[in-house]
Amino acid sequence: MLKIKKVILFILDSIKKLLFLNNLNKNELNGFITPLTKFRLFPNTRVTVPYSLGRTVRGVSFDKNLKFDPAGRLSNDISTGLDDKKIANSLSTVIYEQKNMSAADIVNLSNNITLKKYPAWALVMPWEKLNIEEMFESYPRIFYKNRVHDGLIFEDKSRSSIIKTMYSPKYIENRVDQYKRLYDSIMLHGFIPDSNLPKINILIKGNEWRWFMGDGGNHRSYLLSCLDHKFFNARVSSVININEVNKWHNVKNGTYSSEDAENIFESYFDGSRVHRGMV
Repeated sequence: MLKIKKVILFILDSIKKLLFLNNLNKNELNGFITPLTKFRLFPNTRVTVPYSLGRTVRGVSFDKNLKFDPAGRLSNDISTGLDDKKIANSLSTVIYEQKNMSAADIVNLSNNITLKKYPAWALVMPWEKLNIEEMFESYPRIFYKNRVHDGLIFEDKSRSSIIKTMYSPKYIENRVDQYKRLYDSIMLHGFIPDSNLPKINILIKGNEWRWFMGDGGNHRSYLLSCLDHKFFNARVSSVININEVNKWHNVKNGTYSSEDAENIFESYFDGSRVHRGMV
């Protein structure tokens, strides 16, 4: 199945290249939509996007507001050689602040009854296809798999143990170490691109577009931004148009009102505010 997927992606990328659609034009690089933009930003295809239009997975712009994203500050602290203890203390402050926050608190929707029932780590965005109940059930397993891969040692595999570890000192230490190892690797070997491209999502509002990070490659995106890279190689995951707000999964199921969903979209588009926790 994996081989078939790779073949399909290769074919899609090859078609774009053959039709000279693999590079964004000048207007598109400035954030405007042209007649061929939907083909250049077609889902599942490879694209090189400018950081000037990029937003982190937490919704802040890479070029103007990165310091508001805790992971952005972490990356910057590491790239500027800040003392390890200070880096860990800074991250600890954020982690402990978020420990008892609800999903409603994270997106500043204190009156949202559904989101208030769940912890911050279970948050889903209005446009995501997973509902919050499904995220609540599945995320601890995802967290465990990802952290074990990066060397975090758990007491056991129980759900309670995993959730307890999410806001623990050893998680903070593991997170800092992960960023440091990646940064050291980039500085020693340079950035080595691979076929497993990070995923990005495209935001469309009127005749303008922006992009924000999706699954995988987030550490890369922060560090390369801090190292003054101007462009980011990625694969388009989805295209999110504000005109279709009432069709978004977590608006249709009542988790978000269309007004609140639009406001979150606008915030991502502007890159002005953090909308996710660090866990």
